[in-house]
Amino acid sequence: MQKSLLENEKYIVHNKHCRSIENILVIEDSPLLLNGIATAIKTELQINCDVASTEKEAMDLLQANSYDLVIADIYLPDSSGNFIGYLVRKKHRIIIITASQNEERRTKIASLPIVDYLYKTDEKTILNYLINSIIRLQKNEKSTVMICDDSQLSRLQLRQLIIQQNLPYIEVKDGQEAYECIIKHKLKIDLLITDVNMPRMDGVNLIRHIRHHYTNNELPVLAFSSSEKTFLVAELLKTGANDYISKPINHEEFLTRLNISLDQSRLYAQNQQLIQDFKTMSETDFLTKLYNRSYFYRAIELIQSQAKRHKQPYGILMLDIDHFKTVNDTYGHEMGDNALVSLSKILVKTARDSDIICRWGGEEFLILIPNTNMTELSGFAQRLRKIVETTPIKSNSTQFEFNVTVSIGIAISTENNVENIENVIYIADKNLYKAKHSGRNCVV
Repeated sequence: MQKSLLENEKYIVHNKHCRSIENILVIEDSPLLLNGIATAIKTELQINCDVASTEKEAMDLLQANSYDLVIADIYLPDSSGNFIGYLVRKKHRIIIITASQNEERRTKIASLPIVDYLYKTDEKTILNYLINSIIRLQKNEKSTVMICDDSQLSRLQLRQLIIQQNLPYIEVKDGQEAYECIIKHKLKIDLLITDVNMPRMDGVNLIRHIRHHYTNNELPVLAFSSSEKTFLVAELLKTGANDYISKPINHEEFLTRLNISLDQSRLYAQNQQLIQDFKTMSETDFLTKLYNRSYFYRAIELIQSQAKRHKQPYGILMLDIDHFKTVNDTYGHEMGDNALVSLSKILVKTARDSDIICRWGGEEFLILIPNTNMTELSGFAQRLRKIVETTPIKSNSTQFEFNVTVSIGIAISTENNVENIENVIYIADKNLYKAKHSGRNCVV
């Protein structure tokens, strides 16, 4: 992947280190655990997984293949003592598993440029943690983290940790640059990691400005500082930081807080999408994707108030497909559905953006047209009728096609019935009935 630039080419999203997790190597001397990890990766994630139970087997596989992630036990039967160092030098993305609880060794492991490490407990706990870690690495590729710090050394340290997490990142030197990038240029950031003490704009003021535009869930902020002020943490959290970590940064603590912030942000985004999906489902027809009656009766209130205030009548078109039962009986229900979808697309393409198009039920459709008159309404209906008549309905699987026609009834609101939408719909529906009995394929 290449670096992507903003329009002014000042801020660079670094992502060339990111890659999809498609091939994994698991190195473990316990046959039971090795098989359990490999099976879980293959079945739950559908990711290719090779296995090795010795250092020699692992070296042979590493030299013959390319892996996006290596999951390795520290202690192997033929361990040379340099294997983990070899993996680090070759810049492999590594998750270490170990049975050792030694604190000194834990500190050494945590200081390495690795994705993560975990202790051997029970198999279920290990598998759950590994699967979640791999899923997170896959999601990280599509997220962007901003590092905001005036210390070049501190940025380097954070950058190395973030690269191992498969995260694209942006580096800025102070709060003012971060503000310009996020607020002025509106670059999409999934997490801001910021120092507190910086020139031009410090971290507290940066967070304050960001919270004018983004909530804690929309853009999480992880702040850090070497300050020993007792009130600083409370001030940051009250200003809008999601979390805080003290300098010097402990690698394990930082990565844990980083992942928690990203997980919470993604959960919020998923919930927002679910809410939007449920709203769409409640307002639209599944087949045609047009609005349904429920949405229509909510939208009509605004149209009615505007029509009354500005003395601008609105129009209603009621139309349905002629001989639709014959279409289903002759060509099958799939072609009947194609006819409904095709007609829906014609309605959307022909109507104005301000018009509200609904599937009223079965083969019947309603169009609400604000601010119109009878001449415009009639002209639109005739134009729509002709387009439908000349547009073939095509099969999804064959070259077969056929044509349908529609009958249309129209009505327009008056000063007396502008607030009585049911009356206007009744008139349009009555006119549709007349059109059906006048030979069909016509407008009344």
